[in-house]
Amino acid sequence: MLLSAAIIVKDDTEHLDACLTSLRGLVDQVVVVEVGSCVGSVALAEQHGALVVREPWQDDLAAPRNRALDLATGEWILALDADERVGGDLDAVRELLADDDGSVGFCVRCVPRAGWTPVRQHRVWRNRVDIRFVGHALETVVPAIGAAAAARELRVEPLDLLTVHHLGGDRDYPATRPRLERMLLTELVRRPDRARVYDDLALLYEAAGDSERAVETWKRGIAVARVRNFSDPDDRLLHLDLVHHLLARELIDVDLEVLVEEARAAYVRTPTFELAAARLAFATGRPRDALEPLEWLVDLDDDEIIATGASYDERVFGEWSWGLIGLCRFALGDDGAAADAFRRAERFAPGDASYVVRRRLAEARAGSSA
Repeated sequence: MLLSAAIIVKDDTEHLDACLTSLRGLVDQVVVVEVGSCVGSVALAEQHGALVVREPWQDDLAAPRNRALDLATGEWILALDADERVGGDLDAVRELLADDDGSVGFCVRCVPRAGWTPVRQHRVWRNRVDIRFVGHALETVVPAIGAAAAARELRVEPLDLLTVHHLGGDRDYPATRPRLERMLLTELVRRPDRARVYDDLALLYEAAGDSERAVETWKRGIAVARVRNFSDPDDRLLHLDLVHHLLARELIDVDLEVLVEEARAAYVRTPTFELAAARLAFATGRPRDALEPLEWLVDLDDDEIIATGASYDERVFGEWSWGLIGLCRFALGDDGAAADAFRRAERFAPGDASYVVRRRLAEARAGSSA
């Protein structure tokens, strides 16, 4: 048996059918561990031929995931949630796995939210007893894969033939938020220095519409990360998601400026921070300074974006950047280029009439000066 899919189901029955259907032709076995009170999920999974077990929920996400791994019999594991589905060249994926003799795992393209760019995640690995999840909340298998690779000089490779699309999540369902908040707060007591806990907790408050609490939580996490000089790779998530939160709400102020300056100094060049720097430059009367980061953003291709190691709102590379380029060019008197930029922004956001108005104004100014 080549490939087993390992899935846990909590409160995601509405997505489970799409998930299991997407696996046809890719996996030889599906193992489903049901840990919620999902009406019909067991019967639905069994209809798809899955091996299904029920486990009591104990506020521990690693335990049911490892139970699924214990039951999997394929040479390789594909880890999924019930609210995800896969797509891509499934035959080519199977051929690659069947022929591989030097890899312990693969990082798969994953789209974490609709309208966001892909990011690579550890989703496929060899079925080995030494590769198991750790962590009650924000469970991870990455340390185990890394240790197995280092011990036997095996590789962890990108696998772009397959894409995992995330359809929903606990943050999107109001009924599950108290449970997730409780788990994250408990994990914060265990690991008060863990960046991802602060970030997920802030995202939970953001999804609930509590912007003030979300921002406060991100800032608490950044304060912790600041003490260790941002040495944890997950620290960047705190700046990324907080800056995006402020940009999406057009909160261009001193707080944003401090965050952006700190982030640009601490991390490699990152699209969200570059857009924020451009907005700040324009807001403070420096349209020419804003153009360089904006032109860098719109010139990035898909491979360059995914190589940055994070996922971004697609508007960063499309509507938001082109709209701001238009404003900068207009402020600099380059009306023809402004009209072209607003036209491009229109294509990304055809329902936004403001780009139409701005384009026509730029076209009129360009025509009158010709």
